[in-house]
Amino acid sequence: MRDLDFGTQFIRKVEVLDWPGDVLVEDLSYAAHRVLHLFQEVRPGKVVLVGAMPRDVDPAGTIRRYALDLTPPPDEEVQARFGDAAGGTIDLDHTLAVLRYMKALPADTVVIEVEPADRSFGLGFTDPVEAAMEPVLAMVREEVGMSTPVVASDE
Repeated sequence: MRDLDFGTQFIRKVEVLDWPGDVLVEDLSYAAHRVLHLFQEVRPGKVVLVGAMPRDVDPAGTIRRYALDLTPPPDEEVQARFGDAAGGTIDLDHTLAVLRYMKALPADTVVIEVEPADRSFGLGFTDPVEAAMEPVLAMVREEVGMSTPVVASDE
């Protein structure tokens, strides 16, 4: 899905890098209830979520980094999100609503999202979104306390 595939492609790029032993790099681009089960099992102390989200308030390629408000959404919203997820909708906002509602996120949860330009079916990123890849990696490294460069693993 062109620029909307930023999170999945980001994971593919960085999962081969060396990360501290307590860092789990995981592609969460599947239904919200499945992500919920993973979080209930792992019980992370910190979460850094990366993806592309069309907010239509910033130019394409804009990177937004924010601490997630963990206030649970209303019951009706979560019920609708679960219904959408069961129907195959995969969306960061759906996942966050479900995780917040079920109190599955730690207090230290950060979202790093990129404003997409092209939301159509196809391969590859537009130039502004491609240019966001390295700055987003630097932000993630900072979030997990890495001050030294990440290198590809020999494994």
